[in-house]
Amino acid sequence: MKHLLLLLALLLVSLPVQAAKPNLDAYEDAYTIEIVDCGDFSVMDDVMEFGDIKTFFDKDGNFARTQIVIQAYDELYRDDDPEGVRLSGKAQISGLVSFDENGDELWTQQGKATAIMVPGYGSLFMDVGRLVYNVDDGWDLIFSAGKQHDWNFGDFEALCEFFE
Repeated sequence: MKHLLLLLALLLVSLPVQAAKPNLDAYEDAYTIEIVDCGDFSVMDDVMEFGDIKTFFDKDGNFARTQIVIQAYDELYRDDDPEGVRLSGKAQISGLVSFDENGDELWTQQGKATAIMVPGYGSLFMDVGRLVYNVDDGWDLIFSAGKQHDWNFGDFEALCEFFE
């Protein structure tokens, strides 16, 4: 019996601390942005974005982190011919809002942030991997792993050529 009480006491001490139940939320957004000015026309992007948000708290109810899963659908087209040729893309990223040791807000994203295949040119607008930004320092990129994070002038030039 003495050993059983000692075992129970050890088990109780080693149980994980229970955190507060996370808050769940979701959002939808639709917007249009100009991707590139091609001179005689611009390439526009109609974006539909869907996000699932889960905010975690510690056992005392203090903010711990926010996990966001975002899916976005892109439709690219010429601004002067919105019913003409279109390119479609889909992206999905997992994002994490947290704070560093100085209290600065960090945004960490990983996954396929952008995926636009341009026929005849390939995956010019592909962004895959992990990025960490310091939001409080003007979205300063502080970590990068993966490939094709920086699009170059040739990507935009090829996009203009595709829509000519």
